[in-house]
Amino acid sequence: MDNKFSDNWNVWYHHTKDNWTIDGYKKIFKIDNGVDFWKLYNNWESFGGITARHFFLMKNDCQPVWEDPINMKGGCWSFKIVDSMASELWEDLSVLIVSNELVQGTTALGLSITLKKNNTCVVKIWNDDSNKNSIKYINKNILKKWGTDIIYIAHMAENTIG
Repeated sequence: MDNKFSDNWNVWYHHTKDNWTIDGYKKIFKIDNGVDFWKLYNNWESFGGITARHFFLMKNDCQPVWEDPINMKGGCWSFKIVDSMASELWEDLSVLIVSNELVQGTTALGLSITLKKNNTCVVKIWNDDSNKNSIKYINKNILKKWGTDIIYIAHMAENTIG
Protein backbone atom coordinates (compact mmCIF):
# COMPACT_ATOMS: atom_id res chain seq x y z
CA MET A 1 0.00 0.00 0.00
CA ASP A 2 2.72 2.51 -0.90
CA ASN A 3 1.31 3.81 -4.19
CA LYS A 4 -0.73 6.99 -4.63
CA PHE A 5 -4.37 6.86 -3.65
CA SER A 6 -7.01 8.01 -6.13
CA ASP A 7 -8.08 10.61 -3.53
CA ASN A 8 -6.36 12.66 -0.87
CA TRP A 9 -7.42 12.13 2.73
CA ASN A 10 -7.09 14.72 5.48
CA VAL A 11 -6.98 14.02 9.19
CA TRP A 12 -8.73 16.63 11.30
CA TYR A 13 -9.34 16.91 14.98
CA HIS A 14 -11.94 18.88 16.85
CA HIS A 15 -9.94 20.96 19.30
CA THR A 16 -12.48 23.42 20.70
CA LYS A 17 -15.12 21.77 22.86
CA ASP A 18 -17.90 24.31 22.36
CA ASN A 19 -17.10 25.50 18.83
CA TRP A 20 -18.74 23.32 16.19
CA THR A 21 -17.97 25.69 13.29
CA ILE A 22 -15.01 24.84 11.06
CA ASP A 23 -12.88 27.14 13.24
CA GLY A 24 -13.19 24.54 16.01
CA TYR A 25 -11.36 21.96 13.88
CA LYS A 26 -7.73 21.67 12.84
CA LYS A 27 -6.34 19.80 9.84
CA ILE A 28 -3.29 17.91 11.11
CA PHE A 29 -2.20 15.47 8.41
CA LYS A 30 -2.66 14.80 4.69
CA ILE A 31 -2.56 11.28 3.30
CA ASP A 32 -2.25 10.51 -0.40
CA ASN A 33 -0.38 7.19 -0.36
CA GLY A 34 0.01 4.00 1.62
CA VAL A 35 3.31 4.98 3.22
CA ASP A 36 1.79 8.12 4.75
CA PHE A 37 -1.31 6.18 5.78
CA TRP A 38 0.69 3.64 7.79
CA LYS A 39 3.04 6.32 9.12
CA LEU A 40 0.03 8.03 10.67
CA TYR A 41 -1.71 4.85 11.76
CA ASN A 42 1.38 3.51 13.52
CA ASN A 43 1.83 6.81 15.38
CA TRP A 44 -1.64 7.54 16.75
CA GLU A 45 -0.15 7.38 20.25
CA SER A 46 1.77 10.60 19.55
CA PHE A 47 -1.66 12.30 19.40
CA GLY A 48 -2.73 10.62 22.65
CA GLY A 49 -4.31 7.61 20.94
CA ILE A 50 -7.19 7.30 18.51
CA THR A 51 -9.81 7.52 21.27
CA ALA A 52 -8.24 10.52 23.05
CA ARG A 53 -9.79 13.16 20.82
CA HIS A 54 -12.47 13.67 18.21
CA PHE A 55 -10.69 12.70 14.97
CA PHE A 56 -11.88 12.77 11.37
CA LEU A 57 -10.47 11.25 8.17
CA MET A 58 -12.06 13.23 5.33
CA LYS A 59 -11.83 12.87 1.55
CA ASN A 60 -10.24 15.60 -0.60
CA ASP A 61 -11.67 19.03 0.28
CA CYS A 62 -14.53 17.72 2.41
CA GLN A 63 -14.64 19.46 5.78
CA PRO A 64 -15.74 17.60 8.94
CA VAL A 65 -18.91 19.63 9.44
CA TRP A 66 -22.44 18.80 8.33
CA GLU A 67 -22.85 22.28 6.84
CA ASP A 68 -20.11 21.73 4.24
CA PRO A 69 -21.90 21.76 0.85
CA ILE A 70 -20.37 18.35 0.08
CA ASN A 71 -21.95 16.92 3.26
CA MET A 72 -25.31 18.70 3.34
CA LYS A 73 -27.33 16.02 1.56
CA GLY A 74 -25.47 13.17 3.20
CA GLY A 75 -25.33 11.52 6.55
CA CYS A 76 -23.47 8.86 8.45
CA TRP A 77 -23.67 5.30 9.64
CA SER A 78 -22.86 5.17 13.33
CA PHE A 79 -21.25 2.31 15.28
CA LYS A 80 -21.23 2.46 19.09
CA ILE A 81 -18.53 0.23 20.55
CA VAL A 82 -16.44 -0.19 23.68
CA ASP A 83 -13.34 1.97 23.55
CA SER A 84 -11.01 -1.05 23.73
CA MET A 85 -12.27 -2.12 20.27
CA ALA A 86 -12.21 1.34 18.68
CA SER A 87 -8.67 1.20 17.33
CA GLU A 88 -9.36 -2.09 15.53
CA LEU A 89 -12.61 -0.83 14.00
CA TRP A 90 -10.92 2.44 12.99
CA GLU A 91 -8.15 0.50 11.22
CA ASP A 92 -10.61 -1.78 9.42
CA LEU A 93 -12.68 1.17 8.19
CA SER A 94 -9.68 3.38 7.36
CA VAL A 95 -7.94 0.78 5.21
CA LEU A 96 -11.12 0.25 3.20
CA ILE A 97 -12.04 3.93 2.85
CA VAL A 98 -8.66 5.01 1.44
CA SER A 99 -8.88 2.06 -0.98
CA ASN A 100 -12.41 3.11 -2.02
CA GLU A 101 -13.74 -0.27 -0.87
CA LEU A 102 -15.71 0.72 2.25
CA VAL A 103 -19.02 1.42 0.54
CA GLN A 104 -20.54 0.51 -2.81
CA GLY A 105 -23.26 2.47 -4.61
CA THR A 106 -22.66 5.70 -2.68
CA THR A 107 -19.65 7.90 -2.00
CA ALA A 108 -17.84 7.63 1.33
CA LEU A 109 -16.70 11.11 2.37
CA GLY A 110 -14.98 10.26 5.60
CA LEU A 111 -14.80 8.70 9.03
CA SER A 112 -15.03 10.13 12.51
CA ILE A 113 -14.38 8.81 15.99
CA THR A 114 -15.14 10.25 19.39
CA LEU A 115 -14.91 8.98 22.95
CA LYS A 116 -18.22 8.99 24.80
CA LYS A 117 -19.25 8.29 28.38
CA ASN A 118 -18.97 4.85 29.98
CA ASN A 119 -15.87 3.84 27.99
CA THR A 120 -17.64 3.78 24.64
CA CYS A 121 -16.73 5.29 21.30
CA VAL A 122 -18.85 6.31 18.35
CA VAL A 123 -17.31 5.68 14.94
CA LYS A 124 -19.10 7.08 11.90
CA ILE A 125 -18.87 6.53 8.15
CA TRP A 126 -19.90 9.72 6.34
CA ASN A 127 -21.57 9.49 2.92
CA ASP A 128 -22.85 12.02 0.38
CA ASP A 129 -26.48 10.93 -0.05
CA SER A 130 -28.87 10.37 2.86
CA ASN A 131 -31.25 8.55 0.51
CA LYS A 132 -28.62 5.80 0.37
CA ASN A 133 -28.83 4.98 4.06
CA SER A 134 -29.18 1.19 4.11
CA ILE A 135 -26.38 -0.86 5.61
CA LYS A 136 -26.40 -2.83 2.35
CA TYR A 137 -24.02 -0.16 0.99
CA ILE A 138 -21.37 -0.99 3.62
CA ASN A 139 -18.63 -3.51 2.83
CA LYS A 140 -19.92 -7.00 3.66
CA ASN A 141 -16.74 -7.94 5.56
CA ILE A 142 -17.29 -5.01 7.93
CA LEU A 143 -20.86 -6.10 8.58
CA LYS A 144 -19.78 -9.70 9.10
CA LYS A 145 -17.04 -8.75 11.59
CA TRP A 146 -18.69 -5.83 13.41
CA GLY A 147 -22.38 -6.69 13.14
CA THR A 148 -25.39 -4.76 11.90
CA ASP A 149 -26.28 -2.76 15.03
CA ILE A 150 -25.65 0.43 13.07
CA ILE A 151 -27.85 3.50 12.85
CA TYR A 152 -27.96 6.07 10.06
CA ILE A 153 -28.25 9.78 10.79
CA ALA A 154 -28.93 12.31 8.01
CA HIS A 155 -26.93 15.52 8.35
CA MET A 156 -29.75 17.95 7.67
CA ALA A 157 -33.11 17.80 9.46
CA GLU A 158 -35.17 17.50 6.27
CA ASN A 159 -33.13 14.42 5.38
CA THR A 160 -33.53 12.70 8.76
CA ILE A 161 -34.23 9.00 8.47
CA GLY A 162 -36.48 7.37 11.01
